[in-house]
Amino acid sequence: MRLFVAAALLIQPTTPLKTVGIVGAGPAGLTLAVALNRALPDVAVTIFDRSDSCRPALGGGVQLNSGAAVLARLDPALGAAVAAAGQPVRRVRSRTAGGDALLDLDLASAIRGDARARERGLVDADGDVRAYTIMRDALQATLRDALGSQTTLKLGAAVEGIRTAAAGGAEVALADGTARRFDLVAGCDGVRGAARGASRPAAEPLAVLGRRVRIRWGVSSAPSRAARDELHQWFGPDGVYCLAGSYGGVDGRAFDQCVVVSPARGAVGAEAWDDGASAVTRDAMVAQLRAAAMPADVVALAESCDRCFELGAEYVNPLPAWRGDSEASVLLGDAAHAMPPFLGQGTNQAIQDAACLADKLVAVRAGDLADVDAALAAYESDRKLAVARLGFNSVVLGAVETLAPEGFRDAFFRTTAALGVAKMVFLDGATPKV
Repeated sequence: MRLFVAAALLIQPTTPLKTVGIVGAGPAGLTLAVALNRALPDVAVTIFDRSDSCRPALGGGVQLNSGAAVLARLDPALGAAVAAAGQPVRRVRSRTAGGDALLDLDLASAIRGDARARERGLVDADGDVRAYTIMRDALQATLRDALGSQTTLKLGAAVEGIRTAAAGGAEVALADGTARRFDLVAGCDGVRGAARGASRPAAEPLAVLGRRVRIRWGVSSAPSRAARDELHQWFGPDGVYCLAGSYGGVDGRAFDQCVVVSPARGAVGAEAWDDGASAVTRDAMVAQLRAAAMPADVVALAESCDRCFELGAEYVNPLPAWRGDSEASVLLGDAAHAMPPFLGQGTNQAIQDAACLADKLVAVRAGDLADVDAALAAYESDRKLAVARLGFNSVVLGAVETLAPEGFRDAFFRTTAALGVAKMVFLDGATPKV
């Protein structure tokens, strides 16, 4: 992937691309805007998001590695800002609820010891590893602050769909009855967003080998974990799995997070964000952890969570076309390929989508690609295989974690750790593909 800033020097005045509309102010949409601002400064960008704010103090945290490396490559100052906002992650420990060790992975050493990871930017100039945990709203705020003056962020703007414009390009149809035309529209508004439209296959409830998965999240604003640079996985009976970690937040605040995953029994609701649902979800998490005989400190973490929600997770098959009926629209991130969360790659791959698309648009300006349609085709070709493979790996890992008999599960983790397979799988996901 060429450097965006260097590619900007190749800009020619004959390009037809002057306006880009982005639906969704999540990591994919904001990263695409930042990339275009840096590489194609004469392109006016407008971001539409239905929320009336950038959702502060809402949602959970994400793991950032390949995405962090790509953001630093895009703009060193942005990379530094992400590093400052995030919590460094150095180690992953996996154990049974009874405390038996299954996996102990030194992430920092694995990254520093891998030539390709270093080459792709996972280690900075000071030798620090670009592997972090960060609250979603903190990442969103960091990206928003990096936007250039060429970008207009329209919050509280509900989008109903994307359609072909009579004069060429594509239109963003808004709920207020108006429409805005752009030379290109990027749909980055997730699995249930308007950008997917009725012509694409519907998102499916997240399932592993045909069985639905329930995911409950809890966030504590009073962090108490001793090993803040470690992620701890706990495996209990009946497919109950818990991930505990510390995450960097807005304005330097720290948070602890507890995620409980299990095979679904009964109805799984949509995302629940209100305070009442938060209390119900927290009580359910605590009950699950106690029933699985999880360690007391894990149960205490769940009890301390002051923001909890159940994620109505969904899966999007990455193989159908990402380009819309109009050649001037395309999908990025979860809208194109929402995957199971077991590898922690959803946000990382969304950021790489944005970087790849921006790079292809720069190639049009440089004369290396014929037009915007060729850029979209090249973007889709470059990204589909990578996200499809990671999605498949996530399904396999999720099946072992939540469906496999305990003896097989435990043997699987011990064996893959001893053979170095677990390290290889981590490095494969964490190393940028663009």
